[in-house]
This record gives sequence, structure tokens and C-alpha cells, in this order.
Amino acid sequence: MFKNFDKVFKFTFRNQAKTKSYISLTVTLALLFLILPGLIMFLADYFTKKNEGIKDSGIKYVYVVNPDAPKADYNLFNMLGTEYYEDIKYMNADTVDEALEYAEGSQDTVVLEFYEKENELCAGIILPNDSNITSKEAGYFNDFIDENEQFVAIFASGISMQELVQLSQQTESEIYSAKGYEAGKSLHDDEQASEDMAAKAFKPIFNYIIVFASMMILYIMIASYGNGISSCVVLEKSSKLMDTMLISVKPEAMVFGKLMGILAAGLLQIFVWIISIAVGFFAGFVILESRGSELPIRAFFNMMGELGLFSIPKVILAVITIIFGILMYCSLSCLAGSISNNREEAASNNTIFMMVLLASFYIVFFMGFSSAGEGLPMWMMFVPPVAAMVLPAALCLGTISTGAGAVAVLLLIAIAVVVTIVSGRLYKMMSLYKGNNVKIGKALKMLFSGQG
Repeated sequence: MFKNFDKVFKFTFRNQAKTKSYISLTVTLALLFLILPGLIMFLADYFTKKNEGIKDSGIKYVYVVNPDAPKADYNLFNMLGTEYYEDIKYMNADTVDEALEYAEGSQDTVVLEFYEKENELCAGIILPNDSNITSKEAGYFNDFIDENEQFVAIFASGISMQELVQLSQQTESEIYSAKGYEAGKSLHDDEQASEDMAAKAFKPIFNYIIVFASMMILYIMIASYGNGISSCVVLEKSSKLMDTMLISVKPEAMVFGKLMGILAAGLLQIFVWIISIAVGFFAGFVILESRGSELPIRAFFNMMGELGLFSIPKVILAVITIIFGILMYCSLSCLAGSISNNREEAASNNTIFMMVLLASFYIVFFMGFSSAGEGLPMWMMFVPPVAAMVLPAALCLGTISTGAGAVAVLLLIAIAVVVTIVSGRLYKMMSLYKGNNVKIGKALKMLFSGQG
């Protein structure tokens, strides 16, 4: 049945992969995916460090206007321990005009006004005419006020030092894991346990990302290559090239070889890009760690094995699922091409392929994606059109056992092989058919009734 399949496969793959557009696209995106992860991680680390802490405002003196507490000691702000804001001189003034008069001639002074608006304490920062403090630097001081708004509200109420000491008494608390409690070690002390909790908390988010990315990549790939295969079959039928090949090649071998040749070229691109992304992430981690930087996601990647993610047997099953899932869909498109005499007919007959693809996509999107964080519904793994989109992600994420995953993969392979065989026989039958144009339903009826 599959005699000379290898010849058709090699011929198709070679013609598909040797084009300049294919090579340039593969290399360009591989280089982009190699650089992009490290660049994203570097920028994330840069802006994280850039936004860490409150910046120096350059302010040395502050005149405070607060009618509700005109004698409050605002030098208590220096006790908050915020870098750059531990040595500022705070002085009281009765009105803003008075404060501005006091600040005249001073270049590193601002006026801080407290007032009530709709029963809430508000603060306004006023820059004197002679001040060298810019609006941006005043914004840094405003960040300091916002960062410590609870303490600012307390200080602005006119609290005394003795009362402040009583309020400042702290109740110590600790958080323990079960194992840590038995060992008397809190999560604060146990850095590894803290990282483990952060990694586990990130897993549901990672599940969403993988399921969504898998669904979108497979949908785009199936839609692109499916339509391409249908057009290619129609083109070669019209040129009678495949009719000549049918003399020495069985129709099943011809269709299967053609499908796999085109898909192998596509899968080669995908795997090259995946490797580029993986290398890019690895290089990014190495570079950031050499600079003494740490990203929270690192703990998650370090725990992938313990979380049951990307085990080798399941990754192998996922790869097989991708190959035969795309093959199954593309075989449906090949059915349309087999009974068509031109591209217009192929587009019309391709409706069944697009309907199955879109139905599966929306089932996953509306019924499966909402629960992706906790685990996809198990029934989706055993419905081949739907499984082709979600099973690779479920296997990689460990949400389905190896045994159940193997059964689902075998079912998908069986359906893909059957559809491919039917496509081959339909191609042979319709290449010899002389008569009116037919639709897929009539063609299948002719196939199973032995007419042609």
C-alpha cells in the first residue's frame, strides 16, 4: 500500500525546503527567536532595577503647612528609614504664603501642604520660585509620601513621640510550610521553600500560556498548510503529473508521502524555532545570573521536573501528536483537492476541512481554555479533531497520564491514517473520473459503492 512512499516524500520535501523564501524565513525567525528571549529578560531586569526603590529628590528643607496639626514634628519622617529621605529638615508654617516667604532664596526647598478633601487627607507639593527642584524631582518626593501614606497620616495628626513609640510596637509573625513548621524554620528563613511556593503559584499561569500558544500555533499551521496542500494537489492534477506517478506509486503512498513531505518541511521550521527559543532563554539566564540578577521565573524553570512538566516520554508523545494531528487535518483538505479540478472548486470543497478546524478551535477556546489552569477536560483528549490542538499541551504539562496519553495518541494516529488512505483512493478514483463536478459527500458515496 505504501510502496515507494519514500520517493514521493523526498521529492516533495526537497522541493518544499530548497526554496529561497523557505530558507530565509527559517533562518530569519530562528535568529530572532534566539535573540528575543534574552533581550526581553534583559529589559525586564533593567526596568525592574530601574523602578526599585524611591529615587533621590535632592530636597533638603521642607516647610509644612497643616492647619489641623500646626505644631506636629514632621522630622519623624526621617525615622522611616527610606534611603535619601533620612536627613531632611522639616519646619512648620501657618500658611502657604508664609512658607513661600520663608523659602525665598533657598534652592533645595519645597512646601508641603496637608488639607482635607471629602474627608480624606491630601498632600500638595509646592515649588518656590527660587527652588532648583524640578517637577520630576518633586515627583520623587511625592512617591516617598505615597509609599508611606499610612505613617504620613499618623504624623500629620500631630501624634507625640511617646504615643508613636506605643504605636510602633510590632507583633512578629511568621509563615511556615508543614515541613518547615516541624523543623522550626519559616519560609522567610527557608529560601528554597519560598522559591518552591513561588514556582507552584506560577504554574497555573504557565498552563494558560502553553495551552493558548499550542492552540494558536497548531491552528495557524494547520490552516496554512491545509490550504496549501489542497491547492498543490489541484495544481498537480491539472498538470497530470500525479497521474503519471500513479503508474508506479500506490495512491495511499502518494498522498501520504506528499502530505508528510510538506508537513516535514513545516515541522522542521517549528523545531528549529523552538530550539532557538530554548537556547535564547538559557543564554539569557546565564547572562543575567553572571550579572548578579535574578528573575522570579527562574525558580519555576528550576522546578519543572518536580512539577511534572516536560517529561521526556510525554514530550515524545506530544511530538507524535503534532505530526499526526496536522496530518489528519491536512488529509481532510487533501480530500477537497482530490475531487476538485481547479482552485475555485477546491476552495468550495474545502468547507468541511475549515468547519472541522473552526469547530475544534472554538470548543477548545470556550470550553477548555477557561479551565486550562487546573487541567483540561479529559474528554477533549479522546476526540481526535479537538485532541490535535490540546493533547500536545496536556502531555507537556503533565495533566494527562502517560498511559492515557498513549491511548489518545493511538486513536489520533488511527483516524489520521484512515483519512489519509481515503484521500489516496479518492484521488485515484477522481483522476480517472469523467463527468460532472462532485462534492465530498457524493465522492465518498462513489468510493464506498465502488463507482468511479
